[in-house]
Amino acid sequence: MDVSLNMYKTAYKYDDNVVFYFDLAGNKYVASGGSLAWRINNPGLVRSRSHFSYRNGAIGNYEGYAIFADAICGRKALIAWLHSKKYFESSLQALGKHYNPKNPEKFVDQLTAIAKLPSNCKVGSLNKEDFDRLILGIEKLCGYSSKGDETIRLLPKIIAKIENGEGREDSYLIGDNTVLSKDDALQWVLTHRLDAVVIHGQNDEIHLRSRPHYSFRRIRFHAKQPLDAPKLPEINTLVRVAGEKQLGQVIWGFINGIDNTEAYARKLATLISDAANGEQVLSMPNDTICKAVDLAVCGALKVGIDTPLVKWTVQFLRYLLAQAEKSKKFVVVFAHSQGAIYLENALELMNPQERKLLRIFTFGGGSYIEPVKCHPDSHNYASAADFVCRFVSPNQQWLALQRYYGHKDGLNDAQVIYKLAFEDATLHLDTTDVKVWEIFIKKRERHYKQEFSKINHITILDPDPDSNNWKHEFISNCYQAKIKERIDTYKGM
Repeated sequence: MDVSLNMYKTAYKYDDNVVFYFDLAGNKYVASGGSLAWRINNPGLVRSRSHFSYRNGAIGNYEGYAIFADAICGRKALIAWLHSKKYFESSLQALGKHYNPKNPEKFVDQLTAIAKLPSNCKVGSLNKEDFDRLILGIEKLCGYSSKGDETIRLLPKIIAKIENGEGREDSYLIGDNTVLSKDDALQWVLTHRLDAVVIHGQNDEIHLRSRPHYSFRRIRFHAKQPLDAPKLPEINTLVRVAGEKQLGQVIWGFINGIDNTEAYARKLATLISDAANGEQVLSMPNDTICKAVDLAVCGALKVGIDTPLVKWTVQFLRYLLAQAEKSKKFVVVFAHSQGAIYLENALELMNPQERKLLRIFTFGGGSYIEPVKCHPDSHNYASAADFVCRFVSPNQQWLALQRYYGHKDGLNDAQVIYKLAFEDATLHLDTTDVKVWEIFIKKRERHYKQEFSKINHITILDPDPDSNNWKHEFISNCYQAKIKERIDTYKGM
């Protein structure tokens, strides 16, 4: 999978073929395949424990080589190293002695053939075009080119232990939508597909634990209860009301996310009412049973297994539409986290005429709602510090984040697209032919332009100053500001 740039904070070598990366939220990634230069994001194999690596974002060490957060940092370190006094004022022979001390002439011959440079030239005498070819030549000789088997994977965590009842072995909920037996979970850990720790206890007992700073709760099921659709208690309330119904108001709806008690869900609905000057907000009951069960329900929904609350969501939405028909107003629904997943599944059970009347706005949603499935005004918002969206919609979120960070750097969409296309060319091409580069970059630009057109319904928001790289709460200031903005747009219409 693709991940956003500069999101890693530390990394280390596991073995000769695997490197572990950890992001700002502590999530674990596995880089495997490809060359060493690719696995450690170090195109020029710059050495660690030097100011060239430290100043350019080194986050780990691999047997004397620096591991960087991304290849751009690694390339900057290489350029800084080449501009050092020792190499900038020296001929290519000095580079040969560094990279191949036993046979420096061979390295120089290979480098000059690739970069099309004279063997007696000095690094400091090269113009920009020659210097760029020198960089590409060094990277190629260091093995930084695509082999086709490169992968970097975000490892899922053990969300919950599922106690299946007496006489039945426990199983584990992995990520949002996978249930594994203990033996399968152990195998996933050993093959770097699961972020967990294997504990060997007394009497040869083996236990699974989450890594430090992560925990998973237990889910208790009766022996006869199916594992793929956790049973929810009977729901007796269709809506909860916050605020007072006012003449001519829009029909405001709200669906909260997971881990919300009745009291806290009412508080969140009241926040929306307060933003609308006390107008009535109709909130769908989505009280937590426990966080682990809530996550299990999310997992079932993401793989298309309906739960009772999906049909309940349909009834809730139809109730809102009925109220709107009576008052000749329209419906605006706000949803957070799990609430967006319920909406995504509920919309599939409604007819097109109903869906097009629903203006839906999600915040840190477990799903991104496509505007074609409801009113075209609908939109999805995600804080840059909300990592939930990175897990449930990684490809869309990655593209949206690239656009967001590019805009923060002063780039427009076309410049962001070119940047991504150029990075792809740097990784996949092993030629210095300018025409080949131009054709490849143009092709990738067309690809990214098409992909960018698919994320117009997603906006990344600046995170709260106190987010500390992670904040998913609906009460986040960035989310509340957008809710107020939307309310002000529709209020009185």
